[in-house]
Amino acid sequence: MKDKTIRIISPTVTAIVAILDAAVLGYGIFAVVKLIQQFSTMSIIFAVIEVFALVVAILVSKEVLSNGVVFRDDEAEFTGVDDNNIITYDEIAEIEAYKDTAASLTKNFDMRHALIMFTTKDKRVNTIDLGIVQNSTINKILDEFKRRTTTESISFTQIKKAEIFTKKTSENETEKETQTDQDSKAE
Repeated sequence: MKDKTIRIISPTVTAIVAILDAAVLGYGIFAVVKLIQQFSTMSIIFAVIEVFALVVAILVSKEVLSNGVVFRDDEAEFTGVDDNNIITYDEIAEIEAYKDTAASLTKNFDMRHALIMFTTKDKRVNTIDLGIVQNSTINKILDEFKRRTTTESISFTQIKKAEIFTKKTSENETEKETQTDQDSKAE
């Protein structure tokens, strides 16, 4: 099969980086105007800081736009991840994808990230954090895995992570109550 790349570009992150890039460009125009109006040590320092900011803006924009999944003949590589980013198709036993869809003003951004969990045939679990992405991107990635693997168990679940946390909390409270009851009976 031919190598295929699917870009993982978060609309939220793209908008934030675009705003920051616009701010750096505006700051650059201001720095050049100040340098032309008044040539002094402070205006030179101002311009040097702007050059540094431009380099950082270019590198960040390049990184945001280069993240994705590269599907090769025998493996898939998640380019935005540093560790455990290469998944061999033959080793996959199960693939699960999760994404939080519940509306909430109290959740952090990391609670909104989409996750893909690969369970290998030797029962190891490798979780890849895709960040804040659209459902269509997750579906494209899973469809490509369906085409390239023999794995029957590939699922995408839209969950409310808040519900997961409350279930664990209620289970923990039940365990604590049981332990307290056992301790009081022992006395």
